[in-house]
Amino acid sequence: MSTSQDRPRFSPARRVPLGPSGDLLFLSGSLCVDEDARDNIELQTRRIFERIARVLDRHGASLSDIVKTTAFLADLADYDGFNRARVEIFMDAKEPPASTAIGAGSLLGVGTRVEIETVAFVPSR
Repeated sequence: MSTSQDRPRFSPARRVPLGPSGDLLFLSGSLCVDEDARDNIELQTRRIFERIARVLDRHGASLSDIVKTTAFLADLADYDGFNRARVEIFMDAKEPPASTAIGAGSLLGVGTRVEIETVAFVPSR
């Protein structure tokens, strides 16, 4: 028998119906804790967006459906590296997402430079 303690404390993604036009998809923050990417903001950013793309795909969406990103940076001095990777990722987007970057300090853990959460619009198909 499952108890409330056995359930996850959050959802990786939560879909909210908007009506006949489609749904909003809210993705929880995603990190990259890969040892080979430790302290490398650009590599961590690319890998996080690869993970986000896989979650979006499971919901019938893609990176081009992202309407908003929020990035929590361990150090705002990493912004240029983060932004280089983000610009590259959305280079071919018809309209890039709105974006916010926030300094999060040591909240992310040793070696983890960025956490990214997103909101996507998943059009009805």
